[in-house]
This record gives sequence, C-alpha cells and structure tokens, in this order.
Amino acid sequence: MVITLRVSKIKECSCFLLGGFIESWGRGIEKIFEACISDGVPLPEFTINPGDIMVKFIAPEDRIVHRPGKVTDGVFDRVFDEVNTFEKRILDELMIDPGYSYAIIAEHLGISKKTVGEYIKVLKQKGVIERVWNNKTGYWKVQ
Repeated sequence: MVITLRVSKIKECSCFLLGGFIESWGRGIEKIFEACISDGVPLPEFTINPGDIMVKFIAPEDRIVHRPGKVTDGVFDRVFDEVNTFEKRILDELMIDPGYSYAIIAEHLGISKKTVGEYIKVLKQKGVIERVWNNKTGYWKVQ
C-alpha cells in the first residue's frame, strides 16, 4: 500500500507541532528515516516541488490494518458512481489536499473559481463532501 502526503504550507503543518505530533521543526525527515530503518520498512520517497513537499510511504501488506466499516475502495467506488467526470476531478484534488482553496483547484484544473464553486455546491448537495471548520482555516471531508 502506498500512502502519499502533500505538505503545501507551513501554516497548515503547524497543527502537527501544536498537537504534539512533532516536537520541533527541523528533525522530521531524520526521525522518519531512523524509524523506518529501525522498523525494517522501506524508506519514504520525497519529492520537493516549488511550494510543497510530497512524501510517499510504502507500507508492507502485513502492516496494513484493515478495519471493516471504515472507508474502503467500495465506498469510493459508490461515491464516484454518483458524480460526473468534472466532479471526480475536483474530488481527486481534494484527496490530494483537503485544504485546497477554490483558486488552487481552479488553477490545477484550468477552470474558473466560480465553476469550482458551482461543482463544490453540487457535491455538498449530493452529500459527497462537507466542510469541516470554517471557510478560511477549514478543509473538505470526502464522505
């Protein structure tokens, strides 16, 4: 199983520091490598882009916790059956980063912010996504 995280803004990551998930800035990559080596799992792959860092974790199949009743591929298949192609593209963007703004999604998809807003409204009405917290600091939760 491959888990990919995209970190695009320090402000968004500060919640990890405030929540106690990291103890300080600057040693995270070193600690990730040490933990992977000591646990005998593959080292993550880092891709550095302007404005973000993507971290790809590869989990051995025997380490993956499968829990019935949680989000599964079947749920995503059901959700994607209810949406059109453009809505799916917006959902793909929100899965990369649930905190993406309309402007970022519009830029990535080559459409206007207004069009993104219209599709987001439809996705909310269908019950596919919901907004968590407020518009400025919140994020989109895919149901």
